[in-house]
Amino acid sequence: MSADGVEWLEDSSFDEFGYCVTFARGLSAVELLRRMGCDVANTARKAPTDANHWIEDVADEFGRRAVADKEGVIRAGEVNGWAFAIEDAGIRGIDQDVLAVVSTDTVAMSTYRNVNALTRFLHAQSGEVVCVFESAQVRHGTDPDRLVPHLTRAGLLLPDGDEPDLGIGERQRLIHRMMHTEFGVTLPREDVENGELLAAMH
Repeated sequence: MSADGVEWLEDSSFDEFGYCVTFARGLSAVELLRRMGCDVANTARKAPTDANHWIEDVADEFGRRAVADKEGVIRAGEVNGWAFAIEDAGIRGIDQDVLAVVSTDTVAMSTYRNVNALTRFLHAQSGEVVCVFESAQVRHGTDPDRLVPHLTRAGLLLPDGDEPDLGIGERQRLIHRMMHTEFGVTLPREDVENGELLAAMH
């Protein structure tokens, strides 16, 4: 898989309807899906369009009862020592209870933007959600100031702690750049946008 950073999300097809991308250091794709509450006993490799219709396709073939408890599909992969999970218009990765589980014995992050331009970033470690924000100046979590040096270097905070006047897209790009430069996470664009990744329902 190639290493393309994360900023490209703002120029992608995922931006139109929203995205949620979750990263976890040192996990396999299967383990990340399991920790996110997916049915990892039934996985398949899916491209984005196929993943979005998977639940409907199973219901058409086997009846609605076969997927009665399923809400969505998450695709996952691994690159640069991190597992990543893609939700097309999903929200599971920004559920703080879910991300806390994902971060057990490791570090996890999620970036989110919906169709209404609502955004959120979460950073968790060892079962605790350390920092959560939409605006970098208004942070919550068990240690919300831990990322201040990262946020300042990224240009999301000014040296005096204030937040610069940024548009939503620009702010998201800086968050994604920070995720890449400060933590080493990346998303292989061709694989994510057009390729088949391991998918599971939740």
